[in-house]
Amino acid sequence: MLKLWKSFSFTTKFSTIAFIVTFTLGLLSMGILGAILYYTVSFVFNNYPTLNDWRGDWVWPTTIVAGMVWAFGFIFANIVWYYLKKVTNSKWMLLTMYSIILWLWAAIVWYFIIINNLEPITH
Repeated sequence: MLKLWKSFSFTTKFSTIAFIVTFTLGLLSMGILGAILYYTVSFVFNNYPTLNDWRGDWVWPTTIVAGMVWAFGFIFANIVWYYLKKVTNSKWMLLTMYSIILWLWAAIVWYFIIINNLEPITH
């Protein structure tokens, strides 16, 4: 198993560790990670009430789940890095795309949460 781990690239190791840490932090932070992620993408959802205006028993578990699901973004970003590295060697391009994937994944996660809870949010 150690031999397999050593064979991975730095980015794959980083993404794997970041996934595990972020997934755990999503749960242990009790929704703080999910709320922070919401505020980073909230300007996309200007047509909906802010997170502070949401009420109900669904809000807290949703912010917890959002942080945990966002952790998968590190895996997606690593896959993009792997294929993009074959096209370019620019570290800035690779890091920029990695960051954009993480941000887009946060927006996608919150989009699906909002769409599935639209009635409680708007009432």
